[in-house]
Amino acid sequence: MSTILENLVKYFQNNSRAEIDKDWVDSEKYDQIGPKISDFLEQSKLFYVIEPQDSYWEFNCLNNIIKNPEFSSDFFYFSI
Repeated sequence: MSTILENLVKYFQNNSRAEIDKDWVDSEKYDQIGPKISDFLEQSKLFYVIEPQDSYWEFNCLNNIIKNPEFSSDFFYFSI
């Protein structure tokens, strides 16, 4: 099974610049669906703060930092 990076490298190696440009233009219609991934990651990172409490982690919402009122997600991205 290939990783996403390996598949991406193969895609660029096996397709012409014109084909890549065409695929890029074809994917632009999806830019209007939901938040952009960069917005999602930023909001997810800012929306939750981790505080150590004894032997477990507690997630507290920082509801005053939401920049986009249309942003909403059923899950969050967690990174250390």
